[in-house]
Amino acid sequence: MKAIIVEDEAIASRRLKRLISEIGSPEIEILDVFDNVSETAAFLLENEHPDLIFLDIHVADGNSFELFNIVDEIRSGIIFTTAYNDYAPLAFRKQALDYLLKPVKREELLEAIHRNNSLTKRDVEEIKSSYSEFKNRFLIRFGAKLHIIKTEDIAYIYSENKISYFVLNEGRKIPSDYKLQELELMLDPDQFFRANRQLIVYIDAISEILTYSKSRVKLRLQPPYKSDMVVSTETTPKLKAWLDR
Repeated sequence: MKAIIVEDEAIASRRLKRLISEIGSPEIEILDVFDNVSETAAFLLENEHPDLIFLDIHVADGNSFELFNIVDEIRSGIIFTTAYNDYAPLAFRKQALDYLLKPVKREELLEAIHRNNSLTKRDVEEIKSSYSEFKNRFLIRFGAKLHIIKTEDIAYIYSENKISYFVLNEGRKIPSDYKLQELELMLDPDQFFRANRQLIVYIDAISEILTYSKSRVKLRLQPPYKSDMVVSTETTPKLKAWLDR
């Protein structure tokens, strides 16, 4: 089996490599170790995908879930290795084989690796469905103010200067301390779509879809977004598939 490790802590990556080598069966060749999303994405876009990816969540250039927005389809088994347990639902919705908390234990690692050889597509879908509870409302504290926002009232959420703004159907804009990566975990992906790194949009907020180029589209939102919302070449097919469910 071939694998890559995505981990920005040198001590943690060395320990993981040692544990993998100690397991011995199945024999795993570590092709490379990356400490950021951009280099990992470049490797996956230019090479045959390995059998396994050992994926930390907080890496040198951000959150490793961004990898799924860059690479259209990751054809590897993914084992998350992280110090944070908050992201487990999103990890399993991204078809993770397992979610191991640091410090990773040898027995848990061995079980996760063996699971890569035994899970069927149906098994993966069942795991995903077991993590399908989503928020119906948010209590947002920003400064001295508290806001209760029903999910059904959200048109879209955008990020600017490290602040995420909830834009409601009525046009109100409410700032929050949430990160878009966190909100992806909390919102139903059948209703909300991560259009790019700055924007999550509710399906009914899309008022018009325009051809922008041969491989890209532009969205018009209601209430209007502050600038043209052009969807990238990589994300446009995902958007079309999401809209055509």
